Amino acid sequence: MRKFSTGFYEFFEKLMNLAIWNTIWVLFTVLGLGIFGWAPATAALFAVLRKEKMEAADFPKLKTFFSIYKSEFVRANIVGFFILFGGLSLMFSFYTLLAADLWIRISGGAFLFIIFVLYLIVAMYIFPVLTHYKTSLKEHIRYSLMIGLAYLPHSFLIGITLIMIGYLYQAFPGIILFYFMSFPASVVLIITLKVFETIEEKNKDSLTISEAAPSY
Repeated sequence: MRKFSTGFYEFFEKLMNLAIWNTIWVLFTVLGLGIFGWAPATAALFAVLRKEKMEAADFPKLKTFFSIYKSEFVRANIVGFFILFGGLSLMFSFYTLLAADLWIRISGGAFLFIIFVLYLIVAMYIFPVLTHYKTSLKEHIRYSLMIGLAYLPHSFLIGITLIMIGYLYQAFPGIILFYFMSFPASVVLIITLKVFETIEEKNKDSLTISEAAPSY
C-alpha cells in the first residue's frame, strides 16, 4: 500500500508539474504576442523539461524559464518561422498541385510527399536539438534531419504518439487547457533524449556536438 500510495502521489505530482509548465508556456506565448512568443516559449519549455529530467536538483521554475526565453528569443523565432512558413509552403504547393494535369499530380505528389516527410522529421526534432546542442541555426536543421533519418523507428514512434495525443485531446478537450503543449513536449523529449544518449554513447571517445551542449 505504501508503494502504491507513493507511486500515486508521484504520478499526480508530475501531472501538476506539467500543468504548471503549460500555464507558464501560455503566459510567455501571450507575452510575445502569440506569433513572436510561441517559439521561444516552446524552446524554454523543452529546455526546462530537459533540465528536470537530467538534473535531480530543484531549480526556480519561472526564473529559469524566463532566462531561457530571453536568451533563445531570436534563434527560436527563426526556427518557429521556418516551421510555420515551411508548413504553409507545403500546403500551398499541395493545393496548387491539385489544379495541375494528372501526370504532374502523380510525379509532383510523390516528390511533395517526400518533402513533407522530411519536413515533419525536422519539425519533430528541431526544438529538442535546439535545447540539447549548441550549434548554429543551419546546423540545427541539418542535425534534426540527420538524427531523425538515422533513428526512423524513434521518429515513427514520436509521430504515432503525437497523433494519439491529438485524439486524446479531441476526446477530452478539457485537458487541453492544462496540457496543450507540456504533455506532448514531455513525451517527445523522453524519446529524443534516449536518441541523444545513444548517439553520445556511440561517440563517447570522439569529439561530438554534445560536448558543446548549452548549460541552462
